[in-house]
Amino acid sequence: MKTNPKIVEAAKNLIANCLGTKSDEKLLIVTDDQKMEIGYAFAKAGRELGLDTVLVESQAQAKGEPPEIVAKAMADADVEFLLTTMSYSHTAARGKANENGARVASMPIMTEEIAEKYLDTDYKYIKEISVKLADIMKGSDNVRVETDMGTDISFSITGRECYADTGELTEKGCIGNLPAGEAYVAPLENTGTGTLVIDGVIAYLGQVKDPVTLKVKDGRIIDILGGESAEDLKEFLKDKDDEAWGIAEFGIGTNPEAELIGNPLVDEKVWGTIHIAFGTNKFMGGERASNTHYDCIIRKPTVYLDGKMILDKGKHVY
Repeated sequence: MKTNPKIVEAAKNLIANCLGTKSDEKLLIVTDDQKMEIGYAFAKAGRELGLDTVLVESQAQAKGEPPEIVAKAMADADVEFLLTTMSYSHTAARGKANENGARVASMPIMTEEIAEKYLDTDYKYIKEISVKLADIMKGSDNVRVETDMGTDISFSITGRECYADTGELTEKGCIGNLPAGEAYVAPLENTGTGTLVIDGVIAYLGQVKDPVTLKVKDGRIIDILGGESAEDLKEFLKDKDDEAWGIAEFGIGTNPEAELIGNPLVDEKVWGTIHIAFGTNKFMGGERASNTHYDCIIRKPTVYLDGKMILDKGKHVY
């Protein structure tokens, strides 16, 4: 199979530096029939580095856990790249891999454009900002988000662990996205009342064609309003479970080089945006279990933590 040399070289940097893979470690590349070319490029990179590299490919999924044979491979590897159509970040299989000590880079919906343009970035700066924001959120109770488009919602993060997605995945049992760049937390599941106006991207659906308004009460979507994109979201949710309507995550983008391209792997990292996700959050400190997790990206937000402004229409002011 032919491979893109730029992607192979980018993958070598991630394998060797971001995940610090050692010569005696087992490297696993998990992919599917829609991402096979990218998965093979990462496998080639591992083999050119002289690593014990295994590539596992299965059919692309829209929900649920990976196939059992894939989950078994994930449980046995030291370093893993999840290059799949659907995110495995919030699955029990990924959780088991981390429990066993694996270092996991979850990179769902990866494309050649992302691999070529966005994987090589300033991870040192991203780490500095992401850690700072996560520390600020860690000591907070209430979050409020407003936008000129009509978003106005508040929810609680009291007692929840806050995480920094830095791109540095060298500690045993760690998990992160590449490209990196966010600080995030799982809000308390029964909190969150107000209005969200999604004017950026909805995961798996791409950039919205027109704003989507979500009415939220006690941490759950109670109504979806708007035009074509609102109908697309309703269709997406038809085969998902009841918990797919519940708030799962609040995150702030911290990657100045990321751009909105219609792919949440990059979009949720964009500087000047926030994202609120719905569905499962069991493996990021929450209690909601679902067969999906989808991020909704909002542009130019104003964000308050316990009444103190930290973002002013997308500008970082903390």
